[in-house]
Amino acid sequence: MSEQIAQPFVVDGIRTRPKSARVQRLIGLAALLVVLLAGLVAGGFWLRQRLAHVGENDAQVQGEVTTIASRVDGWLMTRPVMEGDHIAKGQVLGELDTRDAKLRLAALVGNVAAHDAQIRQTTVQRDTTQETSDATIADAHAQVAAAAAAVAVASHQADLARSDFARADPLVGRGDISRQNWEHARSTQLQNEATLRQVMAQYTSRQAALAQATAQLGQVRILTAQIEVLRAERDALAAQADQVRQEIADRTLRAPFDGIVDQTFIHPGEYVQAGQWLMMLHDPTNVWVKANIRETEVGRVHVGQKVAVRVDAYPNLALQGHVMRVGNAATNQFALLPSPNPSGNFTKITQRVPVRIALDAPPQPLQPGLMAEVSIDVAP
Repeated sequence: MSEQIAQPFVVDGIRTRPKSARVQRLIGLAALLVVLLAGLVAGGFWLRQRLAHVGENDAQVQGEVTTIASRVDGWLMTRPVMEGDHIAKGQVLGELDTRDAKLRLAALVGNVAAHDAQIRQTTVQRDTTQETSDATIADAHAQVAAAAAAVAVASHQADLARSDFARADPLVGRGDISRQNWEHARSTQLQNEATLRQVMAQYTSRQAALAQATAQLGQVRILTAQIEVLRAERDALAAQADQVRQEIADRTLRAPFDGIVDQTFIHPGEYVQAGQWLMMLHDPTNVWVKANIRETEVGRVHVGQKVAVRVDAYPNLALQGHVMRVGNAATNQFALLPSPNPSGNFTKITQRVPVRIALDAPPQPLQPGLMAEVSIDVAP
């Protein structure tokens, strides 16, 4: 069958085309207009995005990854958690052997108790010595007072006997008194003087006894000094016991926050040295996005600007955030191996400045290390 081709026809002497050809031409023109309009819209959107947004496609999710290490040496007895476990604050992560530390603590506690007993004993001895000394001193004071009174009486009687003898002595020569009365006066004088010497000796003895009783207070001071030494030794032992208790507490490793165990480095039965890493963990609620922005665009970025974030691991998850901090130095300043330029040849390389982006309530926890794309709204 031969193909029929639409031919123009003549109406009232005017040459025309079929109606279908005109429709096809109109459709083509409409499609071209749609394509042009879409191109204009896309170009305008791209231009707006270019002018009002700063983007970066090599951003990364980051978090505070905490390394758990031991403060003491010892054998790891238990490690009840493994990688990927969710942990709560205060949960036991591992326990070191505490047998030796507990024995040392028991010895120190015993020494503290012994010093407490010795302090009580010495205190009782000091108090008893103090009471005895006080009583002896009071008695000695009374004896000295009595001896002083006896000396006063004997001195008065001796003075009186001397006066009587002094009056009687010249009278016996003139015969005014008998020889017997003279001898009686002389004997009374000698007897009273002897009594005076005796009571004075007793007074001296009583004073010596008082001095000796007072000297006993020195023993009280010695015992007080011994108590102070014992208390100092006791405090030192108590401090050592507290140190061992802290060591025992340090042998139980606990989670500092609610988080997830990322990696473990040691297993039960292995020996742990002080400062050795045992495991790493992080808080899934405390994550952010770090983007290294080109130095040519970082001047447009400011704290508080809104950011659209897309994580490569979750392409259908649209996240929102805001600029939390703009770095104060370019990333090349933190390089471990600086690149000197002794030859003088120079190639200018665009540097980057780290920008920290806080996520606004993400719907699910994000793992540190995931790659992300960010678009910072820098429109005024």
